[in-house]
Amino acid sequence: MKTLLVPVDFSESTENVIKYAAGFSCDTHVDRIILLKSYYVSVYAQLLPSADFVQMSADDINAERQKVEASLKHLSAELYRKCMPTIKIDTALSDLPLVRAIHNVIAEEKPNLVLIGSDELPYENDSYIGEQIIAIGKTSPVPVLIVPGHVHYQKIETALVPCDFGAISRLSALQNFRDPKKWLHPQLMVLNVDSKQKHREDDQQLADGLVSLLDGYDFKVYHSDDKDIVHGIFSFARQHDPQMIIALPGKYSFFYNLTHRNITKALALNARRPVLILK
Repeated sequence: MKTLLVPVDFSESTENVIKYAAGFSCDTHVDRIILLKSYYVSVYAQLLPSADFVQMSADDINAERQKVEASLKHLSAELYRKCMPTIKIDTALSDLPLVRAIHNVIAEEKPNLVLIGSDELPYENDSYIGEQIIAIGKTSPVPVLIVPGHVHYQKIETALVPCDFGAISRLSALQNFRDPKKWLHPQLMVLNVDSKQKHREDDQQLADGLVSLLDGYDFKVYHSDDKDIVHGIFSFARQHDPQMIIALPGKYSFFYNLTHRNITKALALNARRPVLILK
């Protein structure tokens, strides 16, 4: 069974990622989608008055929880109407902080992928989930697909894979996505951004290694000598227009080497393409 976990917060980006999940599930043989809402009320919110000098009572908290449950049920019905009738839609409501709630559901339900929406621009604060992208992307034990706001689903025909050719073994993470009946099977554009040109295009040992690691994939290798890795990646993406960018796992991944600020900037610059973070 293939399961998607989709954290929601009823923002505009949630509405968009729900539509994306419906299209994605049809093309990737997903059997189940779990919608997760973190309903975390801190101890401070319960004990201390707000800016309007209103302290939340137990009745207030319960009433708010019921509203959230009703909204989650409505969202589930909306998603069901967009999906294939064979797909099961489940909901989960957690009183844990978002990242911990996601980890709990992953441990209990074993989803294959976490699908999250991000705000369209870095200065937008519409989505609470959008503010947690970095923590979710870096700590999730399963792959995470980040869908920028207002990106509509397209079947993934081509994907850009930035790779440090000093650690091509990281490409082995793509093996779990090799079978088209399981997940994705796009044509890969493998890009090495290397301003020092340490890995030559005529390196036969490197070429043989890529063929072995990407067995079963249709792929082509590209090189960039851009001094700024992120700039080189997104300049290439603008020129070749892939439907997705795939971030490899580990310390050699361009995603993991970025700070919170420039990941947000990079995702905003790349607002037309989802980013898949492998594990």
